[in-house]
Amino acid sequence: MEKRKLKIISTVLMALIVSMSLATSAYAVTTTPQKMIYEGRLLNNLGTTPLTGSHDFRFSFWSVSPIGAGDVAGGVINALSPTYSGWQEVQAVAPNADGFFSFELGTVTPIPQIDSTKHLYLQVEIKKTVDPLTSYEILDRAPSDPASDRSPIGSVPYATNADYIDNAELGTSAGNIVVLDAGDVWPISTVPGGTNSDNFVIDDNDDAIGSVGLQFGNALGKILSWDMLNGYFNFNDNVNIQGDLTISGTVDGVDVSSLASTINLHLDGGANKHDASEIDVEAIDGHYYSAGYVETAIDDIDEQLFSLAAASSNLKKIIPSLYDGVSYKPDGTNNVGRLFIDSDIANGRNFYVWQSTPNALQDYDVIVQVPLPTNFTGWNWATPWEFTYRSDSASSLDNKADIYIYDSNGAAVTLTGTSTNLAGTSWSSTSIGYGGAPTFTAGETFMIVIRLHSRNSNEMDIGEISLNFN
Repeated sequence: MEKRKLKIISTVLMALIVSMSLATSAYAVTTTPQKMIYEGRLLNNLGTTPLTGSHDFRFSFWSVSPIGAGDVAGGVINALSPTYSGWQEVQAVAPNADGFFSFELGTVTPIPQIDSTKHLYLQVEIKKTVDPLTSYEILDRAPSDPASDRSPIGSVPYATNADYIDNAELGTSAGNIVVLDAGDVWPISTVPGGTNSDNFVIDDNDDAIGSVGLQFGNALGKILSWDMLNGYFNFNDNVNIQGDLTISGTVDGVDVSSLASTINLHLDGGANKHDASEIDVEAIDGHYYSAGYVETAIDDIDEQLFSLAAASSNLKKIIPSLYDGVSYKPDGTNNVGRLFIDSDIANGRNFYVWQSTPNALQDYDVIVQVPLPTNFTGWNWATPWEFTYRSDSASSLDNKADIYIYDSNGAAVTLTGTSTNLAGTSWSSTSIGYGGAPTFTAGETFMIVIRLHSRNSNEMDIGEISLNFN
């Protein structure tokens, strides 16, 4: 059906639209209706006589006003036409005696979400209900204008509110509705600078599984989260606290209030100062350990004591806790626990404490580099070395200390006496000798490794070391 012919036919059966509107039905103010009202009056081609009887009206949406030659073929709308917008419906009506009619579009075929790029024009076709499809005549709104055939879909009360939702306008000012950018994120210009609320709740519906987190940056990936299984906060990076830190409760299972008599080793100044890169403290199930090789020098605490035995050439060197030239190091497996310094006022002794809460034994090495005097000639053969120790449990299955010694060349020394599985609930000492021919050179150093073991919150304590040499 050619466009020119359609115009001629449409003048034969002319619908004089006395009142036509693409209006909306009366619905609640906050719900956009998916119906449109089409009303008018059907008269003969002279505009003098109302047309009654049943007529079919076919409505369809298009993206352009001019009608193309292939838009309708054999009385059927060409759904493949590039300007067809994909919606049509047919309704039958019998105008009243005066020719008036009214339709609610969308009753037969639901009206789609309006797209302002393709739902631009309404095409209306009319035929008598009893006539075949080829009898449809297109209602040409301007027969004399070949570029203006279909009726534009204009604004009506709801259309003028299309830029609003519940009377709020799209925009970036106060009270506006924000549209997400690509990537489903808020534009920076629309992100609020704060809130007047005293509380801001994450996971308000309580459906989180595992953890609830607050992430800083995408590539940065720093997350503060609440571990729902273990019941504590995690932060996946370093923390710098510039003010006071007040702790109530326990640290690694130890009541903080019970640490009043503890001698604390502070790595924050002077000879004890370390860069953060030298100390790597992590937590596993709330238990803390040092994952790095931490070296420290101790000043003004228990100076080395030397005593010269009367009428004897033997020398005794006592290395009290804290040991001079000490370092601490894990061996790489089962090193979860807590190494700290405590004091026994009743016995006048400072000592190292290793405590671990897991069920399996955990260990940590206390390493002492011992310089030999320049006038060193040899060890007292009977008891070269003595170590003082104590533990919570008398069983070495719960806590113990193992001693290892390396000579001036770094070779392991074969030890005699009791040097492993040291455990006892009161302060005790063990005398250790050696076999073979290790090398101990005057003016050089040798190394003592004290491996402390603990499980189930038992403490393993190590006190002073005595060196007996000639």
